[in-house]
Amino acid sequence: MTNRIPPDTLGYLLSRTYYAYKKAATKAVASYDITPEQYGILHRLSYREAISQKELAELHARDQTAVGKIIDKLERKKLVIRNTDPRDRRAVLLYLTEEGKQLIHRLNAVMQETESQAVAGLADSEVERFLDTMNAIFRNVHE
Repeated sequence: MTNRIPPDTLGYLLSRTYYAYKKAATKAVASYDITPEQYGILHRLSYREAISQKELAELHARDQTAVGKIIDKLERKKLVIRNTDPRDRRAVLLYLTEEGKQLIHRLNAVMQETESQAVAGLADSEVERFLDTMNAIFRNVHE
């Protein structure tokens, strides 16, 4: 009797799917000189501006330092700006620039195509259930 882990474990399937999807997303946004991680930050800011780096890190389940490095790159590309919070001068809030808003509009169309390819052949109800399941798994393992 062995203690081998079967090859189709949750961790393996999530990891394999993540890397395959990231590869497709990287290819999709490469011509815009953007990474999937940068797209994720821009996308979140397009729905909720005036957010702190800390809040953004929490929403992405990443540490603040990693998110800060992504924001630094986006700021150098003039896609994001940091402004002092008028309610708390110690805090900094993030905003999309006009250039960032125009780019995210184009990127959303590109990423919608990538998502459509990823779920090709699945019924809307299957996609919805999958997303619900992924969110439940995240809640179960998120610290």
